[in-house]
Amino acid sequence: MFYLALASTGSVLNLDVAASNITYTVQNNDTIHTIAAKYNVGACDLARLNVLSDPNFLYTNETLRIPARATFPNDYTCFSTNNTNATADCIYGGPHVYTILPGDTIQKIANERFNITTDSILSFTAQTGYIAALNPGIHDVLQTGETVKIPACSNSACTMTDFTFTYGTLQDFATAYNVTVGQMMSLNLGYNHTAYIAPLGVVYDCTLLD
Repeated sequence: MFYLALASTGSVLNLDVAASNITYTVQNNDTIHTIAAKYNVGACDLARLNVLSDPNFLYTNETLRIPARATFPNDYTCFSTNNTNATADCIYGGPHVYTILPGDTIQKIANERFNITTDSILSFTAQTGYIAALNPGIHDVLQTGETVKIPACSNSACTMTDFTFTYGTLQDFATAYNVTVGQMMSLNLGYNHTAYIAPLGVVYDCTLLD
């Protein structure tokens, strides 16, 4: 299958960074930071080499490749920002359905995944039955696998295509193309990381229409 390669505006996307011959199997209570420290590389070095969707979310027993050397050892831009001061009440274009991951809360989904207010989700009249019935507080942990509707701005759209990742995180792409990491995660349900390449769906050029 052919995947359109967008011209990357992000300096870290798809860099040719070598892996060592070492792999590591994630254990209970591991974090990307503790694993990176064990091998004297940066947390984002490790996350990008393994093309993680969210560097803060690791599955026990998944296997990670270890970089041959530290590339950006003090860089943390591969992580999403939890913007509790978000003011937007909708996202441009879509997708507008987000599937809940382990540990997700309304606050995390709104402020970190989509950079919108928590109230915009909780007051959304077209919200899913699960959220409407639960009526959660913003810090209540939600049920994995259920869905949340994300309000999309009226008269807005994104361009959608495929993009083959070999190095980087979903946040790196979101930063480079001015979309939210939640939009990327919604398009690629269930994706967490890959050992080599990740042909994923992406959105870009999200804007209000004339």
